[in-house]
Amino acid sequence: MKNVFTIAKKEYELALHSISTYIVYILFLVIIGIIFSNMVFKIARAELRFLFEVIHIVFLFYIPAITMGSIAKERQTGTLELLSTLPIKLSSIVWGKILSALFQIITIIILSLVFFGIIVIFGEGIDYGAIICGYIGLILAGLAYASIGVFASSFPSNQILAFVLALLISAVFYLLKFLLPLLPFGLVPIVQYFSFDYHLSSFLKGVIDTRDILFFLAVTVIFALLAQFNLQSKNLMQEK
Repeated sequence: MKNVFTIAKKEYELALHSISTYIVYILFLVIIGIIFSNMVFKIARAELRFLFEVIHIVFLFYIPAITMGSIAKERQTGTLELLSTLPIKLSSIVWGKILSALFQIITIIILSLVFFGIIVIFGEGIDYGAIICGYIGLILAGLAYASIGVFASSFPSNQILAFVLALLISAVFYLLKFLLPLLPFGLVPIVQYFSFDYHLSSFLKGVIDTRDILFFLAVTVIFALLAQFNLQSKNLMQEK
């Protein structure tokens, strides 16, 4: 566990020293800010649920962008092979990468609290419980997407390909909700269960359901194990 946090801390610090990280942060906040201003000042909706839904969509692009180089970049530069000579378990490296991405997700969510502050100042009858639950749901969904991103990054040495693969896998989990009207009634509950939007919707309503928490954690663990298995299958490094 110590190695996991050490790797995560190092990766997070490196990200904060990269100009590209701040460019992504700025783009994220600008996009959210434009949508938020239209919602509050033009539509007069002083609430965050709609904004959370938008953030969820932006996550489909934002998280693949911050995870695409997590392993692909190290393979491209040869540092992945160097790590194999150190007394570090492969699982620690994978989880360290995921945790580092989670730190960045939490960072951007903290920065987005400025919109929450605006709601507090100008809004009335604010449901603070629903807002807190919404943020918790976004963090859990973000963690699952981060795991998918690290898994995608474990395949190619090209970061762009890793981004596209992560985007495609993440989009599948998001777009499942649009398939429901086209499916036979008996298949709807099954397909719906794998929809990220379905599990996130409870949080946005102010409800914390352990089944939704377990779903996001299960997805995270599954893709982390797949990333580990993929690296092992390529004989890039062995468990110590």
